[in-house]
Amino acid sequence: PLLLPPNAFAHLRRQAAALDALRPRLNACCRHHAPLPCARRAWTDVLDGFCTDEFGVKTRQFHCCHRHGPA
Repeated sequence: PLLLPPNAFAHLRRQAAALDALRPRLNACCRHHAPLPCARRAWTDVLDGFCTDEFGVKTRQFHCCHRHGPA
């Protein structure tokens, strides 16, 4: 668990939640027959979810969320 005050740092909580969501998916990819494409899909899925969360709040979004496609 993050040691952050309960009433601030929501952006860091969203970042930490994304990394926590990525960890089990990457572990599963290690057992996959094609680990690199699996890891790429896991990363893009988690990043897409993170950016959806970022655009759902009235704060400045993380810079990578403004990119599209392979970028």
